[in-house]
Amino acid sequence: MEFDKVLETIHMISDQKLDVRTVTMGISLMDCIDSDSDVACQKIYDKITTKA
Repeated sequence: MEFDKVLETIHMISDQKLDVRTVTMGISLMDCIDSDSDVACQKIYDKITTKA
């Protein structure tokens, strides 16, 4: 099964000209701390989607 995934990835890169890039972004989530986990999750989501 894993071999098929490798071949599929090679196909996407070579035949379909897939551009594969990796971006690493260091952001602090310390300001997202909240006693309510739902609020904390929303703060994290908002920060990542606005910064990335």
